[in-house]
Formats: sequence, structure tokens, C-alpha cells
Amino acid sequence: MRKVVYYLMLFFCFSFTYSVNTQWVEQTSGLTTSLNSVSGVNDNIAWVCGNAGRVLRTNNGGVSWINATGTGIPGTLDLYNIFALDSTTALTTGSGATAFVYRTTNGGLTWVQVFSQAGGFLNAIWMVSPANGVMMGDPVGGRWSLWRTTNGGVNWDSTGMYLQQAGSEAGWNNSLYVTSTNIWFGTNNSRVYYSPLGGLTGTWVVQSTTQASTYAMWFNTVTSGMAGGTQLLMTNNSGVNWSSVTSPGTGNVSGITGSAAAYWVVRQAGSIYRTTDNGTTFSTDYTAPAGTFTHIQKAAIGSRMWAVRNNGGIASSLSTVGIEPVSSELPTSYALTQNYPNPFNPATTFNFSLPSSAVVSIKIYDIAGREVDIIANSVTISAGTYSVNYSAERLSSGIYFYRITANEYNETKKMVLTK
Repeated sequence: MRKVVYYLMLFFCFSFTYSVNTQWVEQTSGLTTSLNSVSGVNDNIAWVCGNAGRVLRTNNGGVSWINATGTGIPGTLDLYNIFALDSTTALTTGSGATAFVYRTTNGGLTWVQVFSQAGGFLNAIWMVSPANGVMMGDPVGGRWSLWRTTNGGVNWDSTGMYLQQAGSEAGWNNSLYVTSTNIWFGTNNSRVYYSPLGGLTGTWVVQSTTQASTYAMWFNTVTSGMAGGTQLLMTNNSGVNWSSVTSPGTGNVSGITGSAAAYWVVRQAGSIYRTTDNGTTFSTDYTAPAGTFTHIQKAAIGSRMWAVRNNGGIASSLSTVGIEPVSSELPTSYALTQNYPNPFNPATTFNFSLPSSAVVSIKIYDIAGREVDIIANSVTISAGTYSVNYSAERLSSGIYFYRITANEYNETKKMVLTK
């Protein structure tokens, strides 16, 4: 079934360009048709898909979006979900009388059909690595359409992933969240399905909710997550219990993303709402000039977010997610504090100070010196002391380094992740 859901802390006494609320900018897609899903690889690379077989890609943070529709996807097929691995490789789902998956390895110049299912509707793909991923779709023949790939989406196999349909229940596009071996997906049957073992060997658990449909969900840690439908729900125990929180705005929730203790929610009214205290309070972060939001997602590496709408609109955040001002006093020198706790799992916090406005980059490196994450990427931040809340949920246990560069200042410190 078709399921696109149409959907300052006070300023310091001195002037500064970065505030508590995320800074959002409108980007130009060149389309007026609905964009239904977005997948951010890092602060520069993102892909979106939408109606009439359209796919767009950016390599410069959304300053420009290029046509990545290419050849191979019918122009009559609406695309409802996309997952991108890098600037050249992505998978997208399209559904009509038959559901399809298409894959590109050349930046969208050509797309190859890698899967089809008569009578199905494929809601979402989530790749946990370049080779391994999970796909979820509406039930066909009395069983949920659950599939796994171990070769980057070239082939899909449902062996060992059996989950029986209850009544006439179905799911929703973009309503899948996967972390490590944990899988959650939403339904229209007052329940979320959860598997702690990657869906294998029938290890599916029914998690009851207080709302009929769960259109979107996001987990900042394996235990802390948010789900949305007609209202917002929070869990602190991996979904064993879901409790209602005071929900901002009106209309159905069509997307959720997050980092550390912060979540961003998009609803029918065309606004993006933000909470920095796990849903206790919300503020309006951004209101679109037109259209309703259909999806929102933070980059897998980095902190930029993109939110897409049913009129071809795209809004993007500046790359400062997780950075909060903590003092109005003007520092006398640059500084970077040791993270705490340390060792940590999976979230940690550290502070930095700027005696004057600076172009700031904060990046995470592994022990081999490879860049593995970006917190801020050449963002102008005014003088002050700031706290960085960082979640390493997707990283493996080990020694990492966090490095800040601000004008001519740079400093690196070590942190230990234990899982």
C-alpha cells in the first residue's frame, strides 16, 4: 500500500552566529514532485528519491543537486526509500503492482534491477556495512517481506527471517531502524516489531504501542529511541516499554532523526521540532516556506541533516548538530577538554572554548589515523564555551582520537570506546 505520510535558550550578551536552535537553509532540487526519502552519507554526500522515478544526489552538502535518475528506473514508478553507501553506490525501492529494488554503482548514471516482488510494497532498506543489509516490506502471502543481503544488495535472501502477519497489518515507508544486530520497524497495528538478532531464527518480539500507526523511528543508542505516528513515544529500554511524550505540532509524524540526547521530528504542518532532553521539552527548529515534510535524516558520518518535502523542497541544517553553548563568559584562550566519561559506551561529552569567532572543524579518527566521523566541518562559531555531545553507536570498541581545528589552533585528545 502506498504510504508517504503527507505530512534561543537566550542569546549571549555578545553577538554570535551559532545558537541553540539548529540553523536550516533551503536548497534547490529543481523538482516540484514529491521527494519521499533522503539518505545522508556524510556532511557533503546525500541522495534523495521521489515520485516518477526521480533520484537526486549532492556531493557538496546540497549547494547543488544533480540528476541521478540515469537509466534503468521506469519514469512511471514512484520511489519510496533510498539508502546510500557513498557518492557512487545507492539502493532505492519503488512500488506499484510489483515492488522493485534498483542499485547503482556509478553515481546514478545507470540503475540495475536487483529484486522484484509481485504484489509487494517495499518500505525500507538499511545497510549496516557496504556488504550487509536488511530490507523490510509489507506482508505478502501472510508473512512479512523481510530480506537480507550479504553482497551489497546484489542479492536478497529471506531464509530464517520468517515473521507471520497478524490480521491485515502492514508497514510504512522509512519506518525501519537498524543498529548492529538490532532491528525495529513500525506497523499500522498498534505495535512495533523488534529483533535483537538481526531477524534471524524467528527472534521477533511484539512491542505494543499506544498509537495505531508508527510511521517513523530513530534510536540514539541501542536502548534510547523515539517513535512517531499521531503522537510521539519514547523508550529507554530498547522498546520493551514505549511511553507517550508531549508532542509538538499537528499531523502525522513523517520522520525522526537524532544524535546524543537530541532528536529532530518532522510533522504534517511543515515544521521541524527539536528536543535536547530526550523528549521532555520541544522547540520549533524550522518551518518550511511551503509543502509538508515526508522524511528527515542525519548523515551517517558527520552532523548535517536533510529534510525533504512533498513539493520537491529540501531543507538542510548547518553542520553543528550536538554542539551547545554552555557559558556566556568570554574565554581568554582556546581550549579542548578531556571527554567524560572515558572510557564510554556509546555517548560521551567534551567542551571546547573559543576566545574569538573561528571556523571550526571537529573530527574523529581511529587508531590508524583514518577519519571515521565528523562533528563539525568548517563551521563558523562565535566566541564562547561549548559542549559537544557525541554518540559512537555505530563505531566498534577501540581507541579513537577527537581533533579540533579553529583558525590557527588545533588539538587532539584520546578517548576509549568500550562496548
